Parts: sequence; C-alpha cells; structure tokens
Amino acid sequence: MPGTDIAIWRLARQRLFLPVTVLFVGVSVVCLAGVRIPEALQYVPFAVGMVVLGLPHGALDHLVPARLASRPATLRRIAPVVALYGLLGTAVLGPWWAAPGVAFLFFIGLTWLHWGQGDLYVEGQRFGHPGGSERPARAGATEPAARAGATAMLVLRGALPMVVPLIAFPQVYLAVAASATGVFAPGGGSGAESGGGSGGGGGGTGNATLISDAAAALTSTGGRIGLALGVGALIAATIILNRSARLVRPTVETIVLVLFFATVPPVLALGLYFCLWHSLRHVVRLCLLDPELRSPLRQARYGLVFLRFTRQAAPVTLIALVILVSLFFSVPHAGTDLPSLLGLYLVLISARTAPHVVIVAVMDRVQARPSTQARESPVSAAAITPAPAPAPAPAPAPE
Repeated sequence: MPGTDIAIWRLARQRLFLPVTVLFVGVSVVCLAGVRIPEALQYVPFAVGMVVLGLPHGALDHLVPARLASRPATLRRIAPVVALYGLLGTAVLGPWWAAPGVAFLFFIGLTWLHWGQGDLYVEGQRFGHPGGSERPARAGATEPAARAGATAMLVLRGALPMVVPLIAFPQVYLAVAASATGVFAPGGGSGAESGGGSGGGGGGTGNATLISDAAAALTSTGGRIGLALGVGALIAATIILNRSARLVRPTVETIVLVLFFATVPPVLALGLYFCLWHSLRHVVRLCLLDPELRSPLRQARYGLVFLRFTRQAAPVTLIALVILVSLFFSVPHAGTDLPSLLGLYLVLISARTAPHVVIVAVMDRVQARPSTQARESPVSAAAITPAPAPAPAPAPAPE
C-alpha cells in the first residue's frame, strides 16, 4: 500500500521527526549561549537508550524475515538471524581484544554506513520509493545519476554524526575512543595513543602507532580544516547530484545536524541522535511491517505504538543487557566511571551493529521490490520470490 505508507511517513515526519529537529535546534542554541551541561547529564540519553528506542531498535531483527514475507515467525525463519548475530557479533568482538584501535575504527566506519543507510531510506519515503537505498528520491534522474545522488546522501548523513564532532570537539572524541579501547588495552587511558589501543606483540604496537599518528594528524588544526572542507564538499555534492529532487527539507535537516554536532557536547549529541533520530526512524519502519501496529501508526497513536514495540523488544533487549553485564566482568580493564561504562556499551553496540546492518540491507533490497516477497529467510539477498500484488492505490503527491 504505497499511498498509505507515504501518508504514515508524512504524519510521522510532522508529529515525531519535526519535534526532534526542533529539540536539536533548541539544545544547540542553549549550548551556543554558553550554558554548560553537567557531565553526568550528558550520559542520560545513552542510559535511557538501553531500554527505550536505542538498544531496542534492533531487538526485533529476528522477526524481520517473517514480517517481510508476511508469514508467521517460526523457528525456521528466526534461526538464520540468530546464527547471523552469533557469528558476526563474535567476529566483531574478537578484534576488541586483539587490536582495540582497529576495532574502534571499524565501528566508526560501520556506524557511518548504517546511519547514512537509515536516513537515506527515510528520505526515499517522501517519494513513495519502497527501498530508499536503491531508489533515491530523484524524479526523472537516470539510474546512474540517481545512484550517485543516493550514495552522496548516504555518505553525507553518515558523516555528520561521525565527523563533525571530531572537528568541533577533537579531545572529547579521542577521550571517548580511549574509553572504549582502554577497556581492552592495558594502560590505554587518554588521548590519541589510548585511542589507538594495543594488540600485544609487534603488530599491535605498530597498529597503535599508526592510529595514534593518524589521530594526531586529524585533530591538528590543518586536519580539522581539511575535514570541515570535506564535509562542505559532501553537502555541495549531495545538493548537486540530487538537484532534480525537492531538497528543502533534507537540506534544512542537514544544516540542523551540522549545527547540532558542532555545538553540543559529543556524548550528549550522539546519545540524543542515536535514540531520537536514528532509532526512532527505524522503529517506525519496523512497525509498518507489523499488522498490529500499522493501524495505530496511521492514527498517530504513537504512545500505544511505542508501548507495544517496547514490549515486543523487551526479551532481546534484556538478553543484550545480560551480555553487557557479562562483558563488564570478562574484560580486563572495565571501570565503573561513566566514560568507562560508555566505552563498554559502545563495544556491545558494535557487536550488534554488524549483523543489524545486514538485516537492514536485506530490508532495503526486499522492500525495493514492492511486487516481491521474501522466501523462508530473506537474510540472503537472493531469497526473494514473486508474489501476486494488488494494483497499487494512487500515491499522494510527494512533499
């Protein structure tokens, strides 16, 4: 039902996403006015996100194959996702012990891709494209040009939360990296060197040195100017490559995000963005796959929607929290101060992000084909089979 989905997304933009954008502007203005936000308060969004929106937004991935196929969630359809999480999650956790600096860089790159991926999909819904990442919002554009525009949008939107804080708050950025890598790297307490971590042996020391040198270069005045010019070039390229689309809303959002990440302390900014921007959009997308939640979504009964979603996500969220506690007792240098606890939480998120990115990529591919439905497990990109589809209702005009 493309027309219905466009209406639901439009309502969500008005009732959910726009207030978040206004909130981000408000927080930015407060910080620009010189108001100092207490350090403990900056960690609150990440803490709340453990049980609301943030961590739970990926807790229904095991149900995605069945919901994409409009079939019951049987063990046969859930098992491949569980296996994917077990294999990829373990594979991602391993490097945190062996080469934590490399693991952190991989996490940054993966998050860059995933957050750009999420924004690109939502942007596509303005024009009724079922798979935003494969059918970008450019009316009349050729396929190569459309893909170039989509790629620019993905890279830009992923870069804003990953790069702008590094430009504006380099030492805080490195301190967060040190908090994550220092959990595994003995003596990795502060600055760029601890951000690199150590892996033991000559190879680990070499990696740490290279990463330390790269961090020093990026956080120098010249490096930050270069990064800022790069972000500016990305913004210009995104506008040019998507010039046949209606860009007022996404351009305003981009400006707001640049202002937000350039003025708000990174821990607070990323915590708010993770929960209220990225996770909120993905939860709306997930709820559209659930027949039980489509109707209240259409009626903008968001309290009911999120209550039911949180209840559905609770078992897997609880499992993730148990894993977090297990990590705390198993890593060699877990601390109890707020930065150390955040670092440990980021390690858990990195292990969950890798399989989650795969599931979202499958969602993008399957939903890009409105006349198809998934087979027994769409975890494989090839696992789609034709299904009869009713004639689509006329879609409302894009915004």
